[in-house]
Amino acid sequence: MFLVWLALWSCGKSIPSYFIFGYTSVFFLAMVSKIIAAQTNVKSASLSDSIWAIMLGMIVRNLLPKERYNNGMPAWLKIVHQTEFYIAISLVLLCIDFHILGPLAPKALLVSWIDTPIGFILVSWLGYHYMKIDLEFATITSGATFICGSSAAIALGNSINAVSKTELPIAIISIFTIPSIIALPYIARAFGFSSEVSGAWFGGCVDSTGAVIASATIYGSKEAVDTAAVVKMVQNIIIGPLAVAVALIWAHREERKALRACEDTEKFTTEVASSHSSKETPKKESNWWILWRRFPKFVLGFLATAIFFNTAIPANFRATTNSSAFIIGEWFSTLSFVSIGLGLNLLTLKRDAKLLASLSLLYVVAQMVDILTTLGLSILAFKII
Repeated sequence: MFLVWLALWSCGKSIPSYFIFGYTSVFFLAMVSKIIAAQTNVKSASLSDSIWAIMLGMIVRNLLPKERYNNGMPAWLKIVHQTEFYIAISLVLLCIDFHILGPLAPKALLVSWIDTPIGFILVSWLGYHYMKIDLEFATITSGATFICGSSAAIALGNSINAVSKTELPIAIISIFTIPSIIALPYIARAFGFSSEVSGAWFGGCVDSTGAVIASATIYGSKEAVDTAAVVKMVQNIIIGPLAVAVALIWAHREERKALRACEDTEKFTTEVASSHSSKETPKKESNWWILWRRFPKFVLGFLATAIFFNTAIPANFRATTNSSAFIIGEWFSTLSFVSIGLGLNLLTLKRDAKLLASLSLLYVVAQMVDILTTLGLSILAFKII
């Protein structure tokens, strides 16, 4: 708790005394979520702690007296409603061992770095132009589906300055990914796909690292688990360059939009022009500064952790270190899902029912495209080549 407090404080956030109560409450919900998910029947149904965390968070949020808090959250809960912060920590703690990546890296790149950016662009375009979904929502939903769920959603939300629009897509993806976790291993078995092909398939099209491991475990092969983990690791790396590219494109897009607005405006008068001429012209932000301001800084932490892990940690301690970091990261991931649930107001969702339905449909389309293209690339990489 102290380290979380320190990290938030270092980010310039004011930390009041009731932070302790708020964080304890959110941590308790995360713990209950993990306890429920660990039950034998629940675990066999692949109902992960993320689902329960979202549900518990949403229940707490919507049981709060709406009149007292003006349909919002109390201050003690608002201070720990830090979805981006929790996801950032979970990603930074995702240590990547380059020695494990080595032998499978070229094939994993083929599986995870070809269809991912292409599918992301095409489905975003489809959602915006044909399904008439807000471009920011379409971009976040598509990116989260094709890359790695919540981490990609937050990274892209930062890149396009729309972090507030990440919670609904993340909630949709967390719920809709359950059928994929369960069904894909049985489909792979039924069609006789090899362990490597199956593992690559799961790693490339199941959203989060934990869900990927769960799906490969259902398949029942250590080779499938290892391959799935490597493919997902390689796919996670694409968050960085993709976030940079999206931030640059978005900055140029907004600059052109502002320029067109100025050109179309015919309300400039002589008085306004003269008054402006007497004032200092505001300094225009450079594209590089806009890029740095929007760039998700936790991606740098993710890369720094990977470099430190592979250079400073002795080889014989890496497995233990990686396991410990993964467990801690999963706790923060669960905290992020509790936070997502806290952000889901049923009254707002009811008003936005059309948007919810559209985003759900877009996710289904994106997931089907991802499943089929990733399967083809997995067969190409691990069977044909």
